[in-house]
Amino acid sequence: MTWNRAVLFIIWGFLGSIAARADSAAAATAQRSREPKAAIVTFMSAPGQERSIEALVQSVRKWGGPYRDSRIYVVSTDFEEFPGHSLKLEGVEVLPLEMDPAFLTYPLAFKAFAAAQVETRVKGTVSTLIWLDPGAMVLNPLEPLDLAGRHDAAVRPVTLANTIAMPPQTPPDEFWKPIYGETGLDYTKLPTIETVVGSTKIQPYYNCESFSFNPGLGIAAEWARLLTGRLKDERYQKDVCTTPLRRLFLHQAVLSAVLTARIAPDRIKALPLAAGYPFTQHSRVPMSQKAASLNNVTVAIFDTTWDTNPGWMKIVPIEEPLKSWLAAAYTDYIEIAPGIYRIEGSCNSYLVAGPEGSVLIDPAGAAAAPEYFEDLASRFPLKAILLTHAHQDHSDDIARWRRGRDIPVVAQREYKRYFDYQEELKGFFARRNAVWAGKMPAEGKPEPPAARDEPTVFFSDTYDLQAGGLRIRMLHRPGETPDHAVIWIPERKAVFVGDNYYEYFINNSTFRGTMIRPFKGYIEALETALAFAPEFFLPGHGAPLLSRKAVTGTAGSFLEALKYVYNETLKGINAGKDLPALMRDIRLPAKYRIPQAYGKVDWTVRGIWQEYVGWFDGNPSTMYALPVSDVYSDLVELAGEERILKRARVHLENGELQKTLHLTEIVLKAEPSNRRANEIRLAALERLAAGTNNYIEKIWLNYAIRRCRENAK
Repeated sequence: MTWNRAVLFIIWGFLGSIAARADSAAAATAQRSREPKAAIVTFMSAPGQERSIEALVQSVRKWGGPYRDSRIYVVSTDFEEFPGHSLKLEGVEVLPLEMDPAFLTYPLAFKAFAAAQVETRVKGTVSTLIWLDPGAMVLNPLEPLDLAGRHDAAVRPVTLANTIAMPPQTPPDEFWKPIYGETGLDYTKLPTIETVVGSTKIQPYYNCESFSFNPGLGIAAEWARLLTGRLKDERYQKDVCTTPLRRLFLHQAVLSAVLTARIAPDRIKALPLAAGYPFTQHSRVPMSQKAASLNNVTVAIFDTTWDTNPGWMKIVPIEEPLKSWLAAAYTDYIEIAPGIYRIEGSCNSYLVAGPEGSVLIDPAGAAAAPEYFEDLASRFPLKAILLTHAHQDHSDDIARWRRGRDIPVVAQREYKRYFDYQEELKGFFARRNAVWAGKMPAEGKPEPPAARDEPTVFFSDTYDLQAGGLRIRMLHRPGETPDHAVIWIPERKAVFVGDNYYEYFINNSTFRGTMIRPFKGYIEALETALAFAPEFFLPGHGAPLLSRKAVTGTAGSFLEALKYVYNETLKGINAGKDLPALMRDIRLPAKYRIPQAYGKVDWTVRGIWQEYVGWFDGNPSTMYALPVSDVYSDLVELAGEERILKRARVHLENGELQKTLHLTEIVLKAEPSNRRANEIRLAALERLAAGTNNYIEKIWLNYAIRRCRENAK
């Protein structure tokens, strides 16, 4: 071999070596690009959340950029009830929750255990685990949540301080003290952060609807361990977690402490607001931080917005192509069961599609965003409108959907009587409705009857029809109103119960004013509805029940609770108990767990008493027109204003707020502007208002508060 040829061989070998290394590096780079950048975890604790998670998954795959193929873990709190059949998608895994079942009833406690479960599963495969609540949507690539090896967590401060957050350099209160103690935090050395709304300076307290962390550090395991201790501490639960907010945000407080204690400040990435944008609080977000467009948001936290505000697309500007994609995603979302679409505005409006068209049940609610049902009606022509009852928040807007066409509108024949009754008492209702609207009664003025389309078909007891290729049966079941109907559609295995069922306890004698609502009517309506063995149980307000287990468990339990109150009230009446004793003594057994945010059991007992035995309580003085308040001036004269108000103050300090109201009424009857009486009464009213979750009770307490303030001027 000549010298020149040898040189050429050396050069070729050198170049080949370089090329081989380059090919190897390129292959390694390509391999790294195919490796998952992150994993995502969320949860499913209710049937309706499956649709939320479907939308979340679609958003990740469409808009997630380099993160679109991230593996998504869905932890189901009840795998038998929520198996996530529609989530059997590539790259999605549904897991049964591993947690002490005793914690399931504690608000959102399962988030810690779901995160810990997936943390163990992905440890060593990814360096970033992203938590997204079911109400979240990914609208841009997820880079802000990627820790990229430079951080161990990415979080943002809470949106609101509520009553949970602690001011900087403040010793922890009874809620935070054991949490700080277990994590070794020293409040004097903690960094200061600011809430999104109000820019309130607080000790570290982070939002956990959208955040990320390094699964290799055991953060979630520590979160679950410490939360377990707080949940099992009976004294802490009984004496400290006494408010709904403390219970709701306990899991978030524990996580905040764990992150602060376990991760150095420079390893905590400040998550931009756009990576966990609080859509429900958009109106309260400072102007400088408001999203100018959803196109600029990485993760939008819609929470329950898609259920409660169908006009959500009008709140923040959206540009194409995202706008059309979100509209299509929302149309899919409102299909709550095969062929059944729901929009909740003033009520739940349902459009039920069949092979030959559709029927619309209670049209008023759809006015909040009619474009979705209009689009569906273009595909499934509207064949009938059905009304569960006459309340305007359900029956309005018939004309919009008929549009002059010969579409039957079906209602029970007592429908007309309801509007006659409203007209006869229009002055009374004007005053009551003013209070409902936050005004004083004198501000309520009767309005002329609104023009509206009337139903075209009225039935008496039962009405059967076929429309859109569906068989429909309507049955008269008076309860909330005299004309109330239950609607059964067998092809959809769906029963529509209107306002004879709520997520909360019923109100059989609303303070706004109504004819007596027959309590047993509610019972018979639910018995009728459940006798169909429906798979879908669809109320006039609030969340539908979308499985047989939910129907029998939740609606069935609700029926049993009504029967319990009914039987106990009649038993007490027969035993000779007076009304105050019955109202005080009859309580729902703990097993029913029905919130009393609409009606209350003691109000219901009073309603049953009046419905069954009338207003007379057996006291001869109540037979006559003179009210007991006409002797209040005598009591003031005999006891003295000073002594009465002194005792009222004692009752106030002892938390006997109802007694405080009674004593201040005595003084205020004779002297409505008495400053001391109004101040004492105002304090009692404000404490009552702060302590109730019942929105009707709060309306009337706030009215009384306004009166007190006006009288004390």
